[in-house]
Amino acid sequence: MNNKTTAILRIAQNNPDGFTVELDTLKKVTNGISAAYAETQNCFGVEGLQKVIQHAETHDRIVGGWFNDEDGQFYFDSVKIFTDRDEAIKFGRRNKQIAIFDIGNIELIKL
Repeated sequence: MNNKTTAILRIAQNNPDGFTVELDTLKKVTNGISAAYAETQNCFGVEGLQKVIQHAETHDRIVGGWFNDEDGQFYFDSVKIFTDRDEAIKFGRRNKQIAIFDIGNIELIKL
């Protein structure tokens, strides 16, 4: 397991309600609307996180995660951050997401 994977697993453990971080700095993203890429849907555990990191390295360099109480798994996604809500919704729908998340307003936007 590499350092980035270990660091993000630690962030996940400390933020079970969810997090979004910049891959290069591991700093939290504090504004914008987060929408996940379909390619990283249903990624969980170490193997899933490593897939997400690989995808993020060649895309927007943002990783998000959240703990699913229903199945006891921590899910990870490679995400894109939007400032425009309509664009985020379009991207989310194109990527078959059931919801996107407005980070600054702490609002789940169901699609």
